[in-house]
Amino acid sequence: MAQSVNFSLIKTRAARLKQVEQEKQIKQMLTNLTHDIKTPLTVAIGYIQLLDKNRQNNDNHHQYQRIENNLLEVNYYLHYLMDFNLLQEKNAQLSLSEVDVSKALEGELFNYYDDLTAKGLEMTINIKPAVTIQTDKTLLERVFQNLISNLLKYADGQVVISLQEKDATHFQITFKNQTARPLLANRQSTNRFVTEDVTQTNQSVGLGLDIVRSLITTLGGRFRIQHEDGYFVVMLTFRYQAG
Repeated sequence: MAQSVNFSLIKTRAARLKQVEQEKQIKQMLTNLTHDIKTPLTVAIGYIQLLDKNRQNNDNHHQYQRIENNLLEVNYYLHYLMDFNLLQEKNAQLSLSEVDVSKALEGELFNYYDDLTAKGLEMTINIKPAVTIQTDKTLLERVFQNLISNLLKYADGQVVISLQEKDATHFQITFKNQTARPLLANRQSTNRFVTEDVTQTNQSVGLGLDIVRSLITTLGGRFRIQHEDGYFVVMLTFRYQAG
């Protein structure tokens, strides 16, 4: 009986190791595929924008615009697939370092400055300097990139971005923006399976916010959203000594 039990344990352990290896291979395949798709997609978007810019007349503008919108939509969802893969990797092992959160947020806003300006948003930015914690810089930057991308897709009019002390042990980052139309109710806004129909295209509010929530949870922070007086508000709370 003892030999039978040992043999069964050995088989179970071998099967588990094989499963872990297969899961690792699948994750690596997904990572490779998303990067392989990203390159030609980026090139295609660049070419269609160039063709539309250099067109000789307005006859084909609508067609160019539809092609570009669809390519950007594919790029949008590919972006979140890459984030999902990143989360799977980081859940196993975070790369912690001393990160200046203030500079990281300012840096991402600077990177998106042209896009935010082109959209005509009225930006109010209030960032407390030199707020530093131990965290994973890659995941934190992805949080900021996702939230700024959401502004570019859904914000209309006023936008307020702040990083301020909440109490003696916590600070809070707030993204607050007006919207052209009411978004989903709080409970639905972080449902990855729910999409909001905006300008006749399914653009996923739920998917983007669910990714942000997962990233923040992985970093040990708190994520909250609310709607107030025509504004959509995302609040991220961290301890000063996050670990």
